[in-house]
Amino acid sequence: MKKSMKYLAAFLAAVATMVSVAGCGSGKGVDDNATGESTNTAANSGGGDTINIAVDGDVGNMSVFGSGSTYSYVSNQIYEGLFAVGYDDEVVPRLAESWEEVDSTHYIFKIRQGVKFQDGNTLTAKDVLFSFKLMQEDTNYSQYVINVDFDKTNVIDDYTFELYLKEQNAYTFTNLSNVSIVSEASWNSSPDKMVTTPIGTGPYKLKDYVSGSYVTLEAYPDYWGGEADIKEATFTVIAEPSQKTTALDTGEVQLIMNLQTSDVDYMSEKSEFAVTKDIGVQSLSFFLNMHDNSVFTKKQVRQALCYAMDNEAINAVSYGGFALAGKAPFSTAMRDYSEQMTGDMYTAADMDKAKSLIEEAGAAEGTVKIVTDGTSPQISAAEVIQNTLTELGFKAEINNYDSATIWNVAADPTQWDVLLMVTASPSGYGVDSMKAFLGGLNWSGWQGESYDSFLQFCAETIGASDDQTSNEKAVEVVKVIEDECPIYSMVQLVNCYAHEANLNFKVWNASSLYLKDLKFE
Repeated sequence: MKKSMKYLAAFLAAVATMVSVAGCGSGKGVDDNATGESTNTAANSGGGDTINIAVDGDVGNMSVFGSGSTYSYVSNQIYEGLFAVGYDDEVVPRLAESWEEVDSTHYIFKIRQGVKFQDGNTLTAKDVLFSFKLMQEDTNYSQYVINVDFDKTNVIDDYTFELYLKEQNAYTFTNLSNVSIVSEASWNSSPDKMVTTPIGTGPYKLKDYVSGSYVTLEAYPDYWGGEADIKEATFTVIAEPSQKTTALDTGEVQLIMNLQTSDVDYMSEKSEFAVTKDIGVQSLSFFLNMHDNSVFTKKQVRQALCYAMDNEAINAVSYGGFALAGKAPFSTAMRDYSEQMTGDMYTAADMDKAKSLIEEAGAAEGTVKIVTDGTSPQISAAEVIQNTLTELGFKAEINNYDSATIWNVAADPTQWDVLLMVTASPSGYGVDSMKAFLGGLNWSGWQGESYDSFLQFCAETIGASDDQTSNEKAVEVVKVIEDECPIYSMVQLVNCYAHEANLNFKVWNASSLYLKDLKFE
């Protein structure tokens, strides 16, 4: 029996929450009623058809294989997928005009006709298949198409794309929303595979880019959805948090994508500005290197650090106490979290138990390399970890990178022992997050019987026929993780944004923005 796009949209909305970037807390503590809507309504004298947006770091790689928070801000405007997860978990058709389910592993997509890429090439179903296959070439992005059966998936005609899956999977379609569609001709003719010359079908195209300084986009006049109200948008890199606030205060920028905790009250009290808070599903976590070259190759040493961690201290130091202390390997805001997932290592810092585990392992020596993305919260959290390791008898050094390179560092286990990373899920389910980071990416190098059990429990959770079975299996997934400790969640994050009050900003895709919808009112 075939099912309509309306049915699938409802299904996708139930499982979809795109996430990618850390934020900050409310100046008055976490507001449980925060919805991602703005407070303050008074307008100021700003406006017009241009906008300057303050971001933390450089966009880095602008091809479809980019990563990091700033990348997602920019790529959302240039590239499009078959569909997107937008506001309030809403599934929004993009390059797929409609789709239908033939069965649980077979779908047919009708592609929009008349869509032009920003270099003039016309979108066809062949470009969709090319883009799906392209994802297989990248370590970080291959996870999004891992369930696609490419032996069967095919192009029926210029505007019909037939998708086959290897198995039924509740998260597959949400993962596929991460696949940016590019023109095969444009990709093959690009000398750097669009690293510096991105070409998509989105409402904006690249105008200017100075690495480490800014990215300027201009509205694409031939966009299939109509030309945007904001004609030019600049993402300006302002790494120092207080300078971002000053830039908004003086009118240099109109939107801050990551407002520091200490400035929330200040901005909230000004009628000409609005502060938007959004309690999301992101966590500040660390991965532990399980390879033979690391001091954490022994399970007891990994467990020791996790037991010794004081998450409340991390929250206080890194986020001023305005976030939430971690209680499980993923955020408690995930749809599949339950209190059964909170193990002993998350309930209280236990240095005595940690030291006994170190003694049992006979491993209180060596230098631990801690790496961060260079943001203030991660650096301060790394310093707490460093002090904790020192108390356990280790030497520890901190190496800071930036958001454009940290994923490359993560993929090289010789460069780190403790890797700080903001983790989340493309579906809003914690098990999906763990499967992606520990199964798909597996930076820690986890292997053996426990790893096989982890993967099996993940498969049983995602493929379960009823909620009760899925929830029970999800608990088993977490128990294996907490026993092996390849990952540990320190803080659940709260995203915070500040902007001119007459800008109709709303959080897109859980932690990003969509320029096409922005305007000064």
